[in-house]
Amino acid sequence: MMTRNADETKKIAVDLASTLHGGEVVLLVGDLGAGKTTFVQGLAAALGSTSRVKSPTFAVMNEYTATFGAIRRIVHADLYRFSSADDVRALALDDEHRPDTVIVIEWPNAIAYDFRADHTVIIDHAGGDSREVTIQ
Repeated sequence: MMTRNADETKKIAVDLASTLHGGEVVLLVGDLGAGKTTFVQGLAAALGSTSRVKSPTFAVMNEYTATFGAIRRIVHADLYRFSSADDVRALALDDEHRPDTVIVIEWPNAIAYDFRADHTVIIDHAGGDSREVTIQ
């Protein structure tokens, strides 16, 4: 799907959010500045979060409250600075996998690790503010 601006990218996230029930893992793949965090902003808002969603690049992991159906938490992780599967295991994302939680992981392709993903969202620059968003 082609988007022309951040609002359209968020709209695609809203559409994905409407299909979530809790317990899902969503992987976000894209270059720096592709719009991964923008996508999470739309997803979190659609899941009822009123928190200011920001990139977890330096915090590594942020948690937001949600109020959509059975979903009560969004765990937003960024693996950009990770260098090994041991780093991912130390983050203990498996402990965050609960039926009331949606886990969103930016930069899952930064290291070799077998993520159990329900959805993979690929965001590619398409010139200017345009993005090509693919959901697998």
